Amino acid sequence: MAETTQDAAAGAAGETVIWKIRTALRASFYVWVIAIVLAVLLGMIGGPVPAAAPVILAVVWTAWRWLTSYELTSERLIIRSGLLVRKREEIELFRVRDFSLSRPLQWLVLGLGTIGLTTRDQSAPNILIGPIAMPETRLDELRRATVARQNRVRFREVEVSSAGDEHHGGHDAGSLPG
Repeated sequence: MAETTQDAAAGAAGETVIWKIRTALRASFYVWVIAIVLAVLLGMIGGPVPAAAPVILAVVWTAWRWLTSYELTSERLIIRSGLLVRKREEIELFRVRDFSLSRPLQWLVLGLGTIGLTTRDQSAPNILIGPIAMPETRLDELRRATVARQNRVRFREVEVSSAGDEHHGGHDAGSLPG
């Protein structure tokens, strides 16, 4: 992949690339199995044109999935996606609030998983990365990079809860002391 001017400027400013990955092609395995079975069945029934349709759809599905790439740098997560219209989404790492990992049986068998992120970013509050290979390793690297970035920018989030205030303050939760 060619380095763009923006990527070069980011690298010069101290931003480093931790990893660049794509959606795993193995994730399309089941789509291909179904497409081939349907193509064989349609070929036995109706000729070559209908038989090619499931295979063409599988090719489009696989291309669409493969064209989604993820780049983790020391400052942000960059997601590039799209088949006909390319989209680039950037999430500053200090905006990441929570992480999750999902490994349904069909992907667990193939060694894949999906990482979920909850962010403070208004344009992308929930991000799904995947299905990708080595999801636990990628999640750990992403979490470490996020914590490091939050520490570098001295970002702290304070959670305030009104539940239980009446037990700790000795007064009603709705009234001010004094």
